[in-house]
Amino acid sequence: MYCPAAPEPPVVSEIDVTSCTVTYQPPGYDGGAPVTGYILERRTPGPDSEWITVNDTPSTDLQYSTDNLTPATEYEFRVAAVNRKGLSDFSPMSQKIITELKVPEKPGLLEVMDVTGTSVRLQWTAPQSDGGTDITAYVVMVWTSEEWKDVTVPPDANTKSVINYTIRNQLQADTEYRFTVAAINKVGRGLPSDKTELMTTYAGTSGVAGA
Repeated sequence: MYCPAAPEPPVVSEIDVTSCTVTYQPPGYDGGAPVTGYILERRTPGPDSEWITVNDTPSTDLQYSTDNLTPATEYEFRVAAVNRKGLSDFSPMSQKIITELKVPEKPGLLEVMDVTGTSVRLQWTAPQSDGGTDITAYVVMVWTSEEWKDVTVPPDANTKSVINYTIRNQLQADTEYRFTVAAINKVGRGLPSDKTELMTTYAGTSGVAGA
């Protein structure tokens, strides 16, 4: 009984911001004992790159989904087969892949917290995913029955997980509004949040400082 032969190079697919799926085939020779699993390694190409084990426990499937990758980064993968004798040599490396960057996901739980005359205080939560790169801005979309406009939120809110922002004295009195908010990163603007319920302004202004 011997260790298996090295498998063929794996194939990488379903490449996302921090994840991908690696598919491989059984080796041409199992060493005289059934193959019981596969060990994957990955590396970022470069002169000082080192192979890192992806799965400490051999995978019994012929594909493996890995996460915790770095966005916008090159990777190579290789695979070895395991039988009762031990571990085969590793396969030749896969073709290089590059993980993605995307626009942010939509923010969550946008709520109208307070209405004071023609001002409104909004609150929302940051997107679950920033798309792999920092959020650089939020844009609140202010909707009436006839039109909508964008209001850009100051940058100091961008790193918070719960954002409070007041649109101060910019609305029309006695008017119905809805609001949505979208996050922006260097790729672009993400999907907007769900719209809030209708709210109505009234005559008067807010004198409270700050957002």
